Amino acid sequence: MNFETREQPEWGAELTRQLRRLPLTLRCYEELDSTNTEAKRYAIAGGQVPAVFVAGAQTQGRGRMGRSFYSPEKTGIYLSLLLRMEGELENAVTLTSGAAVATGRAIRQVTGIETGIKWVNDLYYRGRKVCGILAESFLWEDARYVILGVGVNLCTSDFPEELQQRAGSLLDRQGDERTALTARIVSELYHLATRESEENWIEEYRSRSLVLGQEVTYWINGSRRQGVAVEIEADGSLRIRHADGSEERLSSGEITLRLAETN
Repeated sequence: MNFETREQPEWGAELTRQLRRLPLTLRCYEELDSTNTEAKRYAIAGGQVPAVFVAGAQTQGRGRMGRSFYSPEKTGIYLSLLLRMEGELENAVTLTSGAAVATGRAIRQVTGIETGIKWVNDLYYRGRKVCGILAESFLWEDARYVILGVGVNLCTSDFPEELQQRAGSLLDRQGDERTALTARIVSELYHLATRESEENWIEEYRSRSLVLGQEVTYWINGSRRQGVAVEIEADGSLRIRHADGSEERLSSGEITLRLAETN
């Protein structure tokens, strides 16, 4: 564990202790624009990799499809894992769906809460989104990097109006789970992304899926389509069956469906 003390906020020491066995550079901040953005800046500046970036709050948190991710202080977990990839970069859907499994495992281990996955990588609890995952890759000076960003609403209660009907939190009060859950997420992500475990996680992804067997709406090249989600393939892609019996395989994009409050 390589920790740069000049960046350490009050809670950084305990997080350092819990992650001390992992071969990572850890950088903690009270506030950042975005942990994914900071990870990219760090890589471009020649920082040691692998590295993890954790912020107490984000002013420009980012999600998929160019959306923002609401990141208030003290009530959420905002982190990014930066890795250097050797050879060809894995399919983005595979990487993000694996990260959803890793994050769900960590949540279960620390809080006992079971979350469901809305394809590709959003985690839901009681019918509301509680976690978003953003995977980004880039090349710099012949090196290929990947960033896995995770944002978790741990005990956020005061959401902006546009999120009040969709976003939720894992817990209804602040407690001492935040550091332990952060450390567990980092550990699970690291072991999955570095292939230290050859375990096939796709069956767990399928068992957590909220879309299989559900009618879904999706868009391809601006065209709106509907069908039933019938299978999640080994690479994390989603197979859709239309009313006429034809099928389509989605490797990226956006789907919409109504989630029951019991999920």
